Amino acid sequence: MTNTVLSSASATVNETVDRIVELVQSLSEELIRWKPSEEEWSIAQILSHLNEAIPYWVGEINRIKQDASTAWGRGLADEVRLAAVEEAHVNALPTAELLAQLKTVPATVDDLFRRLEESDLSIVAPSRNPKFNGQPLQFIIDHLIVEHVQKHLGQIKRNVNKWNETK
Repeated sequence: MTNTVLSSASATVNETVDRIVELVQSLSEELIRWKPSEEEWSIAQILSHLNEAIPYWVGEINRIKQDASTAWGRGLADEVRLAAVEEAHVNALPTAELLAQLKTVPATVDDLFRRLEESDLSIVAPSRNPKFNGQPLQFIIDHLIVEHVQKHLGQIKRNVNKWNETK
């Protein structure tokens, strides 16, 4: 890894995933499967989402590095994204399996970051989301990988707090 920014990003993803795993392992299965509301995800859904989304963004970065002329990203209604959080699908997955898969995410991210050069971070490709159009790879790394994992740790903590308030 030639870039200290990438080294720091990799360490942050690794530490955040470790914190998620440690926290979730301390929770009851009932809480892990509990949805605070119809609009909110259960912790199991959050884990399934991370297991799908972070490798997706790693793939998008790899694709952009190979060909910056193709549009990157997807909408909230993407079928694969939605399937990853569909309740019947998620509830069929054991928590141990969700956590085991999540534990592989940091290595996937680290492998990508090791193959990136500092010059790659400024590559700009068109985005399917007009809000993100004109953003370099560094933006995808910072916001759609690193901050994404951190935000979902916060979401898991909120679910735990809401659960504790109802008990």
